[in-house]
Amino acid sequence: MKILVFSVSSWNGKVGSNTWATLLEQYDSADIANICIRDEIPDSSVCSKYFCVSESRILKSIFNRKIKTGREISSVTQKQAEEELIEHNQRYSKYRKKRRYSILMLREVAWKLGKWKTKELNDFLDDFQPDIILHSMEGYIHLNRIIEYSIKRTGAKAIGYIWDDNFTYKQSKTIGYKIYRLFQRRSLKKLAKITDDFLAITQKTKREADAFFGIDCTVLSKPLNSIPSAEKYENLIYPIKFLYTGNLLIGRDKTLLKIVEVLKEITAINQKVRISVYTQTQLNEDALSRLNCDFCNIHSAIPQQEVLEKQKEADVLLFLEDMDGKDAKTARLSFSTKLTDYLSCGKCIFAVGNSDLAPMEYLRENGAAIVACNKEEIKSKLIPMLSNREVLSECVEKAVCCGIKNHNPDIIPKKFNEILTNVYELKDRRKG
Repeated sequence: MKILVFSVSSWNGKVGSNTWATLLEQYDSADIANICIRDEIPDSSVCSKYFCVSESRILKSIFNRKIKTGREISSVTQKQAEEELIEHNQRYSKYRKKRRYSILMLREVAWKLGKWKTKELNDFLDDFQPDIILHSMEGYIHLNRIIEYSIKRTGAKAIGYIWDDNFTYKQSKTIGYKIYRLFQRRSLKKLAKITDDFLAITQKTKREADAFFGIDCTVLSKPLNSIPSAEKYENLIYPIKFLYTGNLLIGRDKTLLKIVEVLKEITAINQKVRISVYTQTQLNEDALSRLNCDFCNIHSAIPQQEVLEKQKEADVLLFLEDMDGKDAKTARLSFSTKLTDYLSCGKCIFAVGNSDLAPMEYLRENGAAIVACNKEEIKSKLIPMLSNREVLSECVEKAVCCGIKNHNPDIIPKKFNEILTNVYELKDRRKG
Protein backbone atom coordinates (compact mmCIF):
# COMPACT_ATOMS: atom_id res chain seq x y z
CA MET A 1 0.00 0.00 0.00
CA LYS A 2 1.84 3.08 -1.28
CA ILE A 3 0.64 6.34 0.21
CA LEU A 4 1.12 9.86 -1.18
CA VAL A 5 0.39 12.73 1.21
CA PHE A 6 -0.26 16.31 0.13
CA SER A 7 0.47 19.11 2.57
CA VAL A 8 0.89 22.87 2.54
CA SER A 9 4.06 22.93 4.66
CA SER A 10 6.89 20.45 4.45
CA TRP A 11 7.27 17.79 7.14
CA ASN A 12 9.69 19.86 9.13
CA GLY A 13 10.33 19.67 12.88
CA LYS A 14 10.09 23.46 13.27
CA VAL A 15 6.70 23.67 11.56
CA GLY A 16 4.99 21.66 14.29
CA SER A 17 2.00 20.42 12.26
CA ASN A 18 2.69 16.69 12.17
CA THR A 19 -0.68 14.92 12.25
CA TRP A 20 -0.09 12.99 9.01
CA ALA A 21 3.45 12.06 10.01
CA THR A 22 2.28 10.79 13.41
CA LEU A 23 -0.53 8.70 11.93
CA LEU A 24 1.82 7.20 9.34
CA GLU A 25 4.63 6.21 11.72
CA GLN A 26 3.33 2.64 11.72
CA TYR A 27 4.14 2.16 8.02
CA ASP A 28 7.37 1.58 6.11
CA SER A 29 8.84 4.95 5.08
CA ALA A 30 9.66 3.49 1.66
CA ASP A 31 5.92 3.40 0.99
CA ILE A 32 5.29 7.05 1.96
CA ALA A 33 5.80 10.12 -0.25
CA ASN A 34 4.92 13.77 0.26
CA ILE A 35 4.17 16.70 -2.03
CA CYS A 36 4.15 20.18 -0.46
CA ILE A 37 3.88 23.77 -1.73
CA ARG A 38 6.21 25.55 0.68
CA ASP A 39 9.94 26.08 0.13
CA GLU A 40 10.79 24.50 3.46
CA ILE A 41 13.30 21.74 4.08
CA PRO A 42 11.71 18.47 5.30
CA ASP A 43 13.38 16.41 7.99
CA SER A 44 10.84 13.69 8.93
CA SER A 45 12.03 10.09 8.71
CA VAL A 46 8.44 8.87 8.30
CA CYS A 47 8.61 9.65 4.59
CA SER A 48 11.15 8.52 1.98
CA LYS A 49 10.36 10.79 -1.00
CA TYR A 50 9.66 14.52 -0.97
CA PHE A 51 8.52 16.74 -3.83
CA CYS A 52 8.01 20.50 -3.64
CA VAL A 53 6.02 22.71 -6.00
CA SER A 54 7.70 26.03 -5.29
CA GLU A 55 5.51 29.14 -5.17
CA SER A 56 8.57 31.33 -5.73
CA ARG A 57 9.19 29.48 -8.99
CA ILE A 58 5.51 29.41 -9.92
CA LEU A 59 5.52 33.22 -9.87
CA LYS A 60 8.68 33.34 -11.99
CA SER A 61 7.28 30.81 -14.46
CA ILE A 62 4.58 33.28 -15.54
CA PHE A 63 7.34 35.15 -17.40
CA ASN A 64 9.84 32.33 -17.91
CA ARG A 65 8.13 29.10 -19.03
CA LYS A 66 11.42 27.19 -19.02
CA ILE A 67 11.93 27.43 -15.26
CA LYS A 68 11.45 24.22 -13.29
CA THR A 69 8.78 24.83 -10.67
CA GLY A 70 8.77 21.41 -9.03
CA ARG A 71 11.52 19.07 -7.94
CA GLU A 72 12.40 16.38 -5.46
CA ILE A 73 13.81 17.96 -2.32
CA SER A 74 16.77 15.59 -2.23
CA SER A 75 18.00 17.11 -5.48
CA VAL A 76 18.24 20.62 -3.99
CA THR A 77 21.56 21.85 -2.65
CA GLN A 78 21.63 23.18 0.92
CA LYS A 79 22.62 26.65 -0.30
CA GLN A 80 19.79 26.76 -2.84
CA ALA A 81 17.31 25.52 -0.24
CA GLU A 82 18.38 28.17 2.28
CA GLU A 83 18.14 30.94 -0.33
CA GLU A 84 14.63 29.92 -1.36
CA LEU A 85 13.59 29.48 2.26
CA ILE A 86 14.60 33.09 2.98
CA GLU A 87 12.61 34.27 -0.06
CA HIS A 88 9.66 32.14 1.07
CA ASN A 89 9.70 33.54 4.62
CA GLN A 90 9.91 37.14 3.42
CA ARG A 91 6.95 36.69 1.10
CA TYR A 92 4.73 35.01 3.69
CA SER A 93 5.63 37.59 6.27
CA LYS A 94 4.15 40.21 3.93
CA TYR A 95 1.06 38.07 3.25
CA ARG A 96 0.42 37.69 6.98
CA LYS A 97 0.81 41.37 7.74
CA LYS A 98 -1.56 42.34 4.90
CA ARG A 99 -4.05 39.52 4.67
CA ARG A 100 -6.30 41.18 2.12
CA TYR A 101 -8.59 38.94 0.14
CA SER A 102 -7.69 40.82 -3.02
CA ILE A 103 -4.07 39.68 -2.51
CA LEU A 104 -5.20 36.08 -1.90
CA MET A 105 -7.22 36.15 -5.11
CA LEU A 106 -4.23 37.55 -7.01
CA ARG A 107 -2.15 34.70 -5.63
CA GLU A 108 -4.67 32.21 -7.03
CA VAL A 109 -4.52 33.96 -10.39
CA ALA A 110 -0.72 33.68 -10.30
CA TRP A 111 -0.94 29.92 -9.66
CA LYS A 112 -3.48 29.61 -12.48
CA LEU A 113 -1.14 31.41 -14.88
CA GLY A 114 2.01 29.73 -13.59
CA LYS A 115 3.34 26.38 -14.73
CA TRP A 116 2.80 23.72 -12.07
CA LYS A 117 1.68 20.87 -14.34
CA THR A 118 5.21 19.83 -15.32
CA LYS A 119 7.21 16.85 -16.51
CA GLU A 120 8.91 16.72 -13.09
CA LEU A 121 5.57 16.41 -11.27
CA ASN A 122 4.32 13.79 -13.76
CA ASP A 123 7.54 11.79 -13.42
CA PHE A 124 7.27 11.85 -9.62
CA LEU A 125 3.64 10.67 -9.69
CA ASP A 126 4.30 8.01 -12.34
CA ASP A 127 7.40 6.72 -10.57
CA PHE A 128 5.83 6.48 -7.12
CA GLN A 129 2.44 5.14 -8.32
CA PRO A 130 0.45 5.71 -5.13
CA ASP A 131 -2.45 3.46 -4.17
CA ILE A 132 -3.89 6.04 -1.78
CA ILE A 133 -3.66 9.83 -1.74
CA LEU A 134 -4.14 11.58 1.60
CA HIS A 135 -4.96 15.27 1.66
CA SER A 136 -6.50 17.86 3.94
CA MET A 137 -9.50 19.81 2.64
CA GLU A 138 -7.61 23.10 2.44
CA GLY A 139 -8.70 26.58 1.47
CA TYR A 140 -5.78 26.83 -0.97
CA ILE A 141 -7.52 26.56 -4.34
CA HIS A 142 -4.26 25.97 -6.19
CA LEU A 143 -3.34 23.05 -3.94
CA ASN A 144 -6.79 21.52 -4.40
CA ARG A 145 -6.26 21.73 -8.16
CA ILE A 146 -2.92 19.90 -7.92
CA ILE A 147 -4.48 17.19 -5.74
CA GLU A 148 -7.38 16.73 -8.15
CA TYR A 149 -4.97 16.41 -11.07
CA SER A 150 -2.85 13.87 -9.17
CA ILE A 151 -5.83 11.71 -8.23
CA LYS A 152 -6.97 11.55 -11.84
CA ARG A 153 -3.48 10.90 -13.23
CA THR A 154 -2.58 8.11 -10.80
CA GLY A 155 -6.00 6.50 -10.42
CA ALA A 156 -5.36 6.35 -6.68
CA LYS A 157 -8.12 6.30 -4.09
CA ALA A 158 -8.26 9.43 -1.93
CA ILE A 159 -9.00 10.27 1.70
CA GLY A 160 -9.66 13.87 2.72
CA TYR A 161 -9.08 15.20 6.24
CA ILE A 162 -11.20 18.15 7.38
CA TRP A 163 -9.49 19.98 10.22
CA ASP A 164 -10.32 23.63 9.54
CA ASP A 165 -13.31 25.72 8.55
CA ASN A 166 -12.57 26.33 4.88
CA PHE A 167 -16.15 25.95 3.66
CA THR A 168 -18.66 27.95 5.76
CA TYR A 169 -19.51 31.64 5.75
CA LYS A 170 -19.38 31.82 9.56
CA GLN A 171 -15.89 33.28 10.04
CA SER A 172 -16.47 36.80 8.75
CA LYS A 173 -19.10 39.15 7.33
CA THR A 174 -16.81 41.13 5.03
CA ILE A 175 -17.50 41.19 1.29
CA GLY A 176 -13.91 40.23 0.37
CA TYR A 177 -14.08 37.16 2.61
CA LYS A 178 -17.43 36.04 1.16
CA ILE A 179 -16.25 36.38 -2.44
CA TYR A 180 -13.03 34.48 -1.73
CA ARG A 181 -14.90 31.85 0.27
CA LEU A 182 -17.30 31.31 -2.67
CA PHE A 183 -14.38 30.15 -4.84
CA GLN A 184 -12.92 28.08 -1.99
CA ARG A 185 -16.23 26.26 -1.53
CA ARG A 186 -16.48 25.49 -5.24
CA SER A 187 -12.94 24.16 -5.26
CA LEU A 188 -13.54 21.92 -2.25
CA LYS A 189 -16.85 20.57 -3.55
CA LYS A 190 -15.14 19.64 -6.80
CA LEU A 191 -12.34 17.86 -4.92
CA ALA A 192 -14.81 16.12 -2.60
CA LYS A 193 -16.54 14.50 -5.59
CA ILE A 194 -13.42 12.48 -6.42
CA THR A 195 -12.41 11.80 -2.80
CA ASP A 196 -13.47 8.37 -1.52
CA ASP A 197 -13.53 8.78 2.25
CA PHE A 198 -13.27 11.57 4.81
CA LEU A 199 -11.90 12.20 8.29
CA ALA A 200 -12.91 15.03 10.62
CA ILE A 201 -10.86 16.40 13.51
CA THR A 202 -13.80 16.94 15.94
CA GLN A 203 -17.48 16.10 16.27
CA LYS A 204 -18.35 19.74 15.58
CA THR A 205 -16.28 19.64 12.38
CA LYS A 206 -17.98 16.40 11.34
CA ARG A 207 -21.49 17.80 11.83
CA GLU A 208 -20.87 20.84 9.66
CA ALA A 209 -18.79 19.03 7.01
CA ASP A 210 -21.29 16.19 6.66
CA ALA A 211 -24.10 18.68 6.13
CA PHE A 212 -22.20 20.79 3.60
CA PHE A 213 -20.53 18.09 1.50
CA GLY A 214 -23.19 15.38 1.92
CA ILE A 215 -20.65 12.92 3.34
CA ASP A 216 -20.13 10.80 6.46
CA CYS A 217 -16.82 11.66 8.12
CA THR A 218 -15.03 9.49 10.64
CA VAL A 219 -13.86 11.52 13.65
CA LEU A 220 -10.15 10.94 14.11
CA SER A 221 -7.50 12.97 15.90
CA LYS A 222 -3.76 12.79 16.23
CA PRO A 223 -2.90 10.22 18.93
CA LEU A 224 -1.03 11.02 22.12
CA ASN A 225 2.74 10.68 21.96
CA SER A 226 2.49 8.39 24.99
CA ILE A 227 0.13 7.58 27.85
CA PRO A 228 0.67 10.41 30.37
CA SER A 229 0.77 10.38 34.13
CA ALA A 230 -0.63 13.36 36.01
CA GLU A 231 1.87 16.01 37.14
CA LYS A 232 2.09 16.35 40.91
CA TYR A 233 2.15 19.97 42.06
CA GLU A 234 2.80 19.45 45.79
CA ASN A 235 6.40 20.61 45.46
CA LEU A 236 5.73 23.41 42.99
CA ILE A 237 8.52 25.99 42.98
CA TYR A 238 7.85 29.65 42.11
CA PRO A 239 7.95 31.20 39.63
CA ILE A 240 5.48 28.92 37.83
CA LYS A 241 6.76 28.20 34.34
CA PHE A 242 4.21 28.90 31.57
CA LEU A 243 5.09 27.75 28.04
CA TYR A 244 3.73 28.48 24.57
CA THR A 245 5.20 26.89 21.43
CA GLY A 246 3.77 27.60 17.99
CA ASN A 247 2.77 30.43 15.70
CA LEU A 248 1.25 33.67 16.95
CA LEU A 249 -0.85 34.35 13.86
CA ILE A 250 -4.63 34.94 13.53
CA GLY A 251 -4.86 36.96 16.72
CA ARG A 252 -2.92 34.66 19.03
CA ASP A 253 -0.36 37.41 19.63
CA LYS A 254 -3.15 39.73 20.82
CA THR A 255 -4.43 37.08 23.24
CA LEU A 256 -0.94 36.59 24.63
CA LEU A 257 -0.68 40.36 25.05
CA LYS A 258 -3.92 40.40 27.07
CA ILE A 259 -2.48 37.78 29.43
CA VAL A 260 0.67 39.90 29.82
CA GLU A 261 -1.43 43.03 30.43
CA VAL A 262 -3.44 41.28 33.15
CA LEU A 263 -0.27 40.12 34.86
CA LYS A 264 1.20 43.63 34.68
CA GLU A 265 -1.93 44.97 36.38
CA ILE A 266 -1.63 42.49 39.26
CA THR A 267 1.85 43.11 40.60
CA ALA A 268 1.22 40.78 43.53
CA ILE A 269 1.17 37.73 41.23
CA ASN A 270 3.31 38.60 38.22
CA GLN A 271 6.43 37.71 40.18
CA LYS A 272 5.03 34.20 40.57
CA VAL A 273 5.06 33.45 36.84
CA ARG A 274 7.49 33.18 33.92
CA ILE A 275 6.14 32.89 30.37
CA SER A 276 8.42 31.45 27.68
CA VAL A 277 7.28 31.66 24.05
CA TYR A 278 8.95 29.83 21.14
CA THR A 279 7.58 30.86 17.75
CA GLN A 280 8.51 31.16 14.09
CA THR A 281 6.12 34.11 13.70
CA GLN A 282 7.99 37.31 12.90
CA LEU A 283 6.48 39.88 15.24
CA ASN A 284 6.94 43.60 14.62
CA GLU A 285 8.99 45.73 16.99
CA ASP A 286 5.93 47.22 18.67
CA ALA A 287 4.47 43.79 19.50
CA LEU A 288 7.83 42.52 20.75
CA SER A 289 8.36 45.55 23.00
CA ARG A 290 4.89 45.11 24.54
CA LEU A 291 5.28 41.36 25.07
CA ASN A 292 8.88 41.11 26.25
CA CYS A 293 9.10 42.01 29.94
CA ASP A 294 10.44 40.71 33.26
CA PHE A 295 8.11 37.70 33.24
CA CYS A 296 7.56 37.09 29.48
CA ASN A 297 10.25 36.28 26.92
CA ILE A 298 9.86 35.64 23.17
CA HIS A 299 12.28 33.19 21.52
CA SER A 300 12.80 31.85 17.99
CA ALA A 301 11.27 28.53 16.94
CA ILE A 302 12.97 25.32 18.04
CA PRO A 303 12.79 21.76 16.58
CA GLN A 304 9.84 19.59 17.60
CA GLN A 305 11.99 17.32 19.75
CA GLU A 306 13.15 20.32 21.77
CA VAL A 307 9.56 21.50 22.02
CA LEU A 308 8.56 18.21 23.64
CA GLU A 309 11.43 18.55 26.13
CA LYS A 310 10.40 22.11 27.00
CA GLN A 311 6.82 20.94 27.56
CA LYS A 312 8.03 18.33 30.05
CA GLU A 313 9.90 21.04 31.98
CA ALA A 314 6.96 23.48 32.07
CA ASP A 315 4.34 23.76 34.82
CA VAL A 316 1.51 25.20 32.70
CA LEU A 317 1.03 24.92 28.93
CA LEU A 318 -0.62 27.85 27.14
CA PHE A 319 -3.18 27.32 24.37
CA LEU A 320 -4.00 30.56 22.54
CA GLU A 321 -6.64 31.64 20.03
CA ASP A 322 -8.07 35.05 19.14
CA MET A 323 -10.76 36.06 21.63
CA ASP A 324 -12.66 38.94 20.09
CA GLY A 325 -10.68 40.30 17.14
CA LYS A 326 -11.19 39.88 13.41
CA ASP A 327 -9.82 36.32 13.58
CA ALA A 328 -11.99 35.20 16.51
CA LYS A 329 -13.84 32.70 14.27
CA THR A 330 -10.95 31.63 12.04
CA ALA A 331 -10.11 28.49 14.04
CA ARG A 332 -13.74 27.65 14.82
CA LEU A 333 -13.58 24.06 13.46
CA SER A 334 -9.89 23.32 13.96
CA PHE A 335 -8.14 21.21 16.58
CA SER A 336 -4.48 22.09 16.88
CA THR A 337 -1.92 19.28 16.91
CA LYS A 338 -0.45 21.25 19.81
CA LEU A 339 -3.40 20.23 21.99
CA THR A 340 -2.71 16.52 21.55
CA ASP A 341 0.94 17.13 22.42
CA TYR A 342 -0.21 19.03 25.51
CA LEU A 343 -2.50 16.17 26.58
CA SER A 344 0.47 13.81 26.21
CA CYS A 345 2.40 15.75 28.86
CA GLY A 346 0.16 15.35 31.89
CA LYS A 347 0.36 19.09 32.57
CA CYS A 348 -2.13 21.81 33.41
CA ILE A 349 -3.40 23.58 30.27
CA PHE A 350 -4.48 27.24 30.34
CA ALA A 351 -6.63 27.83 27.24
CA VAL A 352 -7.55 31.36 26.23
CA GLY A 353 -9.70 32.10 23.19
CA ASN A 354 -13.17 32.65 21.76
CA SER A 355 -15.82 30.44 23.39
CA ASP A 356 -17.32 29.35 20.03
CA LEU A 357 -14.17 27.60 18.81
CA ALA A 358 -14.23 23.78 18.60
CA PRO A 359 -11.03 23.29 20.67
CA MET A 360 -12.28 25.64 23.40
CA GLU A 361 -15.62 23.80 23.54
CA TYR A 362 -13.80 20.47 23.65
CA LEU A 363 -11.49 21.48 26.49
CA ARG A 364 -14.33 23.02 28.49
CA GLU A 365 -16.70 20.05 28.04
CA ASN A 366 -13.99 17.57 29.05
CA GLY A 367 -12.64 19.72 31.88
CA ALA A 368 -9.23 19.21 30.26
CA ALA A 369 -8.06 22.81 30.69
CA ILE A 370 -8.59 25.97 32.69
CA VAL A 371 -10.51 28.03 30.13
CA ALA A 372 -10.80 31.83 29.79
CA CYS A 373 -12.75 33.57 27.04
CA ASN A 374 -12.29 37.25 27.91
CA LYS A 375 -9.91 39.50 29.81
CA GLU A 376 -11.96 39.36 33.01
CA GLU A 377 -11.87 35.56 32.98
CA ILE A 378 -8.11 35.60 32.39
CA LYS A 379 -7.76 37.54 35.64
CA SER A 380 -10.26 35.44 37.61
CA LYS A 381 -8.63 32.17 36.48
CA LEU A 382 -5.00 33.25 36.86
CA ILE A 383 -5.26 34.32 40.50
CA PRO A 384 -6.29 30.89 41.91
CA MET A 385 -3.94 29.10 39.48
CA LEU A 386 -0.96 30.97 40.87
CA SER A 387 -1.92 30.60 44.51
CA ASN A 388 -3.58 27.18 44.84
CA ARG A 389 -1.77 24.02 43.75
CA GLU A 390 -4.98 22.01 43.98
CA VAL A 391 -6.45 23.98 41.06
CA LEU A 392 -3.59 22.85 38.85
CA SER A 393 -3.71 19.24 40.07
CA GLU A 394 -7.47 18.92 39.48
CA CYS A 395 -7.11 20.24 35.93
CA VAL A 396 -4.30 17.78 35.17
CA GLU A 397 -6.27 14.76 36.36
CA LYS A 398 -9.14 15.62 34.00
CA ALA A 399 -6.74 16.34 31.12
CA VAL A 400 -5.10 12.92 31.51
CA CYS A 401 -8.49 11.17 31.52
CA CYS A 402 -9.54 13.13 28.42
CA GLY A 403 -6.33 12.26 26.57
CA ILE A 404 -6.55 8.53 27.29
CA LYS A 405 -10.25 8.39 26.41
CA ASN A 406 -10.17 10.39 23.15
CA HIS A 407 -6.58 10.20 21.85
CA ASN A 408 -5.41 6.76 22.89
CA PRO A 409 -2.16 5.87 21.04
CA ASP A 410 -3.11 2.18 21.16
CA ILE A 411 -6.49 2.73 19.47
CA ILE A 412 -6.18 5.61 16.98
CA PRO A 413 -3.41 4.08 14.77
CA LYS A 414 -5.45 0.86 14.48
CA LYS A 415 -8.56 2.85 13.57
CA PHE A 416 -6.59 4.80 10.96
CA ASN A 417 -5.16 1.59 9.51
CA GLU A 418 -8.65 0.11 9.19
CA ILE A 419 -9.80 3.15 7.23
CA LEU A 420 -6.80 2.98 4.88
CA THR A 421 -7.21 -0.78 4.42
CA ASN A 422 -10.90 -0.44 3.53
CA VAL A 423 -10.14 2.24 0.94
CA TYR A 424 -7.19 0.20 -0.43
CA GLU A 425 -9.39 -2.88 -0.85
CA LEU A 426 -11.89 -0.77 -2.76
CA LYS A 427 -9.07 0.14 -5.14
CA ASP A 428 -8.14 -3.52 -5.54
CA ARG A 429 -11.73 -4.47 -6.39
CA ARG A 430 -11.86 -1.63 -8.91
CA LYS A 431 -8.67 -2.94 -10.54
CA GLY A 432 -10.20 -6.41 -10.67
